[in-house]
Parts: sequence; structure tokens; C-alpha cells
Amino acid sequence: DYIRINHYERGGELAISREVFEKIVIDALNSPEVNKKAKAKDEVKVIFKKDGKVSIKVHLIVKKGEKPAEVSQMVQLEIARYLEVYVESVPVEIQISVDEIK
Repeated sequence: DYIRINHYERGGELAISREVFEKIVIDALNSPEVNKKAKAKDEVKVIFKKDGKVSIKVHLIVKKGEKPAEVSQMVQLEIARYLEVYVESVPVEIQISVDEIK
């Protein structure tokens, strides 16, 4: 299960597996910035859509005292930053849900 990168800068073709996307998102979720404020509740869901986009769904547990909307946005940006480094120009949709506050 792979998605191809159409505009790979270095020539040739590149395809990235679902597992690689999951690993990148997990790395972002384990970053110090995210760990201070939240953690993932469940497994990360990565869906390859027919139109070539990748949909990522993350359910969070936000630490008590943090603002859920701000934490969601920060986590979304952190995931986007990690993905940009590794997968270049794959169109990605990142959905963050806050399920709990602990």
C-alpha cells in the first residue's frame, strides 16, 4: 500500500508506504513540543484517497490546564512540519480530535 510522489525533486519515482506515514506522524507526536501538552489516544490512522491525497486522523488526550484548540493547532502544525521534511509535496489533510483532557 503506497502513494506515489508525482513531483519528486531528485528525479526518478518515489513511493511511500502507509507505515512510513504512520511512523512520521508518531515521531511528530513524540516530539518534546507535543509531549508537554498532549499524547495520542489511539493509533494514528492514515488513509490514501483515490485523488492522491493522504488523510491523517489523530485522537488526542490533552493535558489538564492546556487549551484544547491551541494544542490541536500546535499538533497539526508539528505533524505538517515533520511530513514536509520527509514526503515533500504529497497533499495531506490532517484531522485532530481532542477526545479527553487529563
